[in-house]
Amino acid sequence: MKQILSRIAVLDQGEIEQLHRATLRVLSTVGCRLPHRRVLRLMRQAGAHVDDDTATVRLPPELVQRAIRETAEGPSFHASEPVPSLPPLVRGGQFRIRPGNQANIVDYQARTRRQGTTEDVIKGIVLCNELPHVASCMPLVTPADVPGYMGDLYGYYLCTLYSTKPYSVYVLSPESARQIIRIWDIVGDESARASERPRVGYLLEPNGSLSFDEFSLEMALLYAEAGYRIYAGPMAMAGLDAPVTLAGTLVIQNAEDLVGIVLCHLLGLPGSWAGSAHTLDLRSALCSFGSPNQVLLGLAAIQLGHYYGFRVAVNSALTDACVPDFQSGFEKGTSAIVALMAGAESIGAQGIVGADQGTSFEQLVIDAEWASAIDHMYRLGFEVTEETLALDVIGRVGIGGTYLAEEHTLRHMRETYWPATVFNQKSWDAWMADGGKDAYARAHDKVEAILAAHYPPEPLLSAKALSELDALVDEARAHPERFQAERCYGGDA
Repeated sequence: MKQILSRIAVLDQGEIEQLHRATLRVLSTVGCRLPHRRVLRLMRQAGAHVDDDTATVRLPPELVQRAIRETAEGPSFHASEPVPSLPPLVRGGQFRIRPGNQANIVDYQARTRRQGTTEDVIKGIVLCNELPHVASCMPLVTPADVPGYMGDLYGYYLCTLYSTKPYSVYVLSPESARQIIRIWDIVGDESARASERPRVGYLLEPNGSLSFDEFSLEMALLYAEAGYRIYAGPMAMAGLDAPVTLAGTLVIQNAEDLVGIVLCHLLGLPGSWAGSAHTLDLRSALCSFGSPNQVLLGLAAIQLGHYYGFRVAVNSALTDACVPDFQSGFEKGTSAIVALMAGAESIGAQGIVGADQGTSFEQLVIDAEWASAIDHMYRLGFEVTEETLALDVIGRVGIGGTYLAEEHTLRHMRETYWPATVFNQKSWDAWMADGGKDAYARAHDKVEAILAAHYPPEPLLSAKALSELDALVDEARAHPERFQAERCYGGDA
């Protein structure tokens, strides 16, 4: 079989349906806080029960069910059904990862963190451009050498100048949302990346358990009105803003996802479902990225999202380790493989060390290396044909022979061999002769080599577009008050 077909499951069909019913009960009895006049009006018009004083919305089950049916990305499939093809993550022909964004950067072998700079952002863009198994780009750090109110906008501006791949940013204010939409009005048509324009969208995240803030809702509406998608981005955390039990956490995660799906339905947009739940480390009160619970939550989330007919992104392939070490590799590898075999559409943002403790260029290079290995595994599969059985070759070489000089070997060697660029494949003596470096050190060498060859990059835009973008950034810098909008979206509907 050329393809790898799989189904890893932790829930049976009855348990999935029990989670679904429990979520509908929470949404219809407890509800969700949505403090935005226009959103409340949309919900009321659709038949939801709205309390204007508390901005609480209770969603009837029939409204939620209708929204799921009309916004789902494909047909639902159940735990008892076989997977019809490869998991979506590699269905397009290549397994690739996506980077994440952090406030701080951890330099190679550093024992301290520092704030990110514009230079770090540009270097991160260069690395994303040059690593084949990194699918997209974003500012790996938020630049602290620009005014804080426009750090998200400036990072997006830099990606627009230098990224050869689709890119995104975490948008932090309605004014940033407006300016980012303006950026695409300036560059979308002239750029070779114009075909990527539909990827522009807003990640709608709660600000607490079953609660969204008015700024986030306003940004979602801005993107929707400009013709872009809204993506659900809840991140329920067991023991903090969700019950400590995994099932209870998934109910909260699901409820917040379904609120986003209902909003998309009312706005005439496709829906999305994210499985980004985590657990709280009860000793340190920190979010845990690498606990065994992360594997279980990701696996259950994939099943639940598929039950509704959505592709599912999960926060897997992450780690609690603050440096690339055995713990990092174990936690990332375990959760990545399980998520992939369960059918994840994408897995968590890469290049992060610890649970949102910082960005590491070397970690991103290592992540791209294991992504390359997984890509090889899934693309190669295990093909059994007359050609791959090689009986004629075996008969010709015979007992005690060698296959090194056979034409069959030359014909198939490139497709069957995976050449590591960071992981060691050398003998002890050859490894020592090359400095005896571990993967962390070799990743640093690769970072240095890429930057030496490609940094600083040249802008990818015309002089006219570049001038317009510079003017946009200068205007934003001159008007900080626009980023400090009054809380004027709430109140009565």
